[in-house]
Amino acid sequence: MNKENIKNDISLVKTDTKYPDFPYEEGGLYQALLNLFEGLGFPRDNPFSSYIKLGQTALIKPNWVRNQNPLGYNIDSLVSHASIIKYLIDLLAISMEGKGQIIIADAPLQNCNFEDLKNQIKIIEIVEKAKSKYPDLSIVVEDWRLTTMKSSSVNVQNVQDYKLEDDKWGEDYKIVDLGKESFLEDISKYANRFRVTKYKPSLMLKHHSLGKHEYLVSKRVFEADFIINLPKMKTHIKAGLTGAMKNLVGINGHKEFLPHHIKGSVLDGGDNYKKYSWLKSKYENLYDYVWENINNFSVFKRKVLLKLLQIIWKLSIFFGADKISAGSWGGNDTIWRTTLDLNHIAYFGSSKSRKILNIVDGIVAGEGEGPLEPTPKPLGILIAGENPAYVDAVMAKMMGYNVSKIPTVYNAIYNQKSKFLGDSLDNFELNFSENGETKKIDFQEVPEFNFKKPKFWQSV
Repeated sequence: MNKENIKNDISLVKTDTKYPDFPYEEGGLYQALLNLFEGLGFPRDNPFSSYIKLGQTALIKPNWVRNQNPLGYNIDSLVSHASIIKYLIDLLAISMEGKGQIIIADAPLQNCNFEDLKNQIKIIEIVEKAKSKYPDLSIVVEDWRLTTMKSSSVNVQNVQDYKLEDDKWGEDYKIVDLGKESFLEDISKYANRFRVTKYKPSLMLKHHSLGKHEYLVSKRVFEADFIINLPKMKTHIKAGLTGAMKNLVGINGHKEFLPHHIKGSVLDGGDNYKKYSWLKSKYENLYDYVWENINNFSVFKRKVLLKLLQIIWKLSIFFGADKISAGSWGGNDTIWRTTLDLNHIAYFGSSKSRKILNIVDGIVAGEGEGPLEPTPKPLGILIAGENPAYVDAVMAKMMGYNVSKIPTVYNAIYNQKSKFLGDSLDNFELNFSENGETKKIDFQEVPEFNFKKPKFWQSV
């Protein structure tokens, strides 16, 4: 795909704030999806006819970040809802004339229990029913993670399972080096301090340095003839929001390839936290040591070291350090670069002439400390479009953000290095459907729903 072929058209639908009950018959949400596609100019009877044909391969990339919400809510505000996936399978089957392949896949958090997640959302039942309905349609569900944690327990009594076999990479994954074209290149003098939470720092260093920025991307992304990116509408403690662009970070198999922040405070070139603290720097050094060697420790030593980390953290706060950690604040200058890199790979890294369509699930959105601990916000919103930058701009506006202060969105639209840049939001229109009526509205007319922002994004 080249950037000239990406349409900036956006469709926005307001509908009911509840998901249908399993087995998800064709009701209000299904009709809302058809209205959404009609707002993009797609035919209601075969919306994907211009995207995919008989015998081809479609990839659905949901947000399946984890299998439980630590706040005690169900996972409706945490993951892309399976009812939408069920409807998308049916609509794809129409365009594919019942023949071809549909892949449904993500790379969740390392401690996500994928089997439990599949059971909760009943995706296997959905797939099996679809297979019986479309016998010539191959439908598979895949977990793209190559690093998993056997337990989500805080004491890490079950060790991380690192699958680092190069032959596995060759079979199912492709290393893509963006080199100097990477958005990370401008900050690569700090590459030895690139970090991602709870992973080995040394593995990150192998893949990012001056002039070298490698990602490990599932080959499914390059093989697909059509990709549906299905993000959940949520706030995000590191990026402000998780939408179309952030969801594509999940095409990468090893999180050790994904810089999320720079170790250290702003004063010493980092973006992990704002205010320099001697104790926090000691905490970071110990944190690196622990996660570099976690698999080599006895259970007792792991418990001792993790307890020591808690003590140092609490002491740093007591002596005046800020409470920001893991780059979880509006000053994070790293995660947007990684995000845009992976979007460039997904959109422009394939030799196939194919399209990506973004469909945002905001029926029950997530606010507060998303993406892992969201508070449910029943909203009844669906957003769709090919250009992920404008999809996310609409989402940011609806959340109540100043879009110019969301680095991922702002740089995608205005940074000259971005292949998603286009019309200024000051001159941007979209289709808005509510109560059966569709009209054109200016970007400034997009309704706002005053989301509760993450703790360290309150001023954005």
